[in-house]
Amino acid sequence: MPETEQDNIMLSYEKWKKEGTPDSTRELITFLTPQIDSALKTFSPGMESGLRLKAQTMAMKALKTYDPTKGMHLKSYVYQQLQPIQREYGKRLNVTKLPERHILERKALVQSENEFIETNGRPPSTAELADFTSIPLKRIAAIRKHGIPLSESSRVHPETGDSMISVKQDPQEMWADFVYADMDSIDQRIYEMCTGYGGVDIIPKKDIAAALKISPAAVSQRISKIVKRLQEGANLG
Repeated sequence: MPETEQDNIMLSYEKWKKEGTPDSTRELITFLTPQIDSALKTFSPGMESGLRLKAQTMAMKALKTYDPTKGMHLKSYVYQQLQPIQREYGKRLNVTKLPERHILERKALVQSENEFIETNGRPPSTAELADFTSIPLKRIAAIRKHGIPLSESSRVHPETGDSMISVKQDPQEMWADFVYADMDSIDQRIYEMCTGYGGVDIIPKKDIAAALKISPAAVSQRISKIVKRLQEGANLG
């Protein structure tokens, strides 16, 4: 890659780091698209389209851990951080149709949630539970929603919870996922309980406060902060 293109990537990175806006995020991901495409071709041949959103999300997470002082260029770092995509590729290659297992899955999920609580002294956000169990967030949401009609559930991948219909990702939905990933665990849980994100039951604000052991005023303040952050992506699309 010519040096000028490398410079453009780093200039875009500095802009994103300073502004953190939807436009700067989109611009930086666009500059990094060749690395994302290369990683998808290498680590998930034949499934590039189905795993593109996951790769973009992983790339955005990599931006937060990148340290320019360590000598590795951002494009190389992002490519390196996308290597775990091959684990998801392997899972999808070995998908098998299993008999009804909803009760067992939910039981295992609850057990893992209890183990997290025992270890950390508090319930996990869905993102933390996904990290703790190595179960994709969308699969956790699918397990929690096992009561959905067959006509809808039949369109959901049995292992990952992803839609099996090729649908262009809504830019605002992608921004919401990015904002969620950038929240601390308390804000993640508030967002989940306000919106149902991750298959979590929606509950009143006072119940959220009780569940998190914080005041309703503190919940309101955090909700306002979350809404403001989400509104930054209102013009995406």
